Amino acid sequence: MGTAWSVPIGITGRMLFVTVVTCYLLARVFGGAATPLETVVYGGTAAFGLEFLLASWRALWQRG
Repeated sequence: MGTAWSVPIGITGRMLFVTVVTCYLLARVFGGAATPLETVVYGGTAAFGLEFLLASWRALWQRG
């Protein structure tokens, strides 16, 4: 049958949390509901969130 391979729940939970927060921040920035200072802070935070998601996505599919 082969070996069973599953994603650890911790990685999945972190990815879902960061995805939700990043989407919220991007919606605030692009929706125009944020002040200029909030735009800078939210944009920077969303950038780090997107970087985390990209790094986690690659790690998610590596076996071993």
